[in-house]
Amino acid sequence: MYTIIYIFHIIICVLLILSILLQLGQMGGFGGIFGGGGVDQIFSTSSGSMFMKKVTIVLAVLFVLTTIGLTIFSARTGLETIVR
Repeated sequence: MYTIIYIFHIIICVLLILSILLQLGQMGGFGGIFGGGGVDQIFSTSSGSMFMKKVTIVLAVLFVLTTIGLTIFSARTGLETIVR
C-alpha cells in the first residue's frame, strides 16, 4: 500500500509542477515556450485560466492527502526498511 501511495504521490508532484508552470503569470508564464503562443491561446481565456486553477487546486489537495498518507504509513512500527 505504501508503494502505491508513493508512486501516486510522485505522479501528483510532477502534474502539480506542470500545472503551475503552464499557468499564465504576470510575466507571461512558462507556456510561451511551447510554440510561441499556442498554449497561450488555449489557456488565455477566462474559462481556460479557471480550468487550470481548478486543476491546480485539486492536485494540491491530492498532494496534501498523499503526504499525510505517506506520513501515517511511515510512522508504523512494523514497516520494514532497507537497512536492518
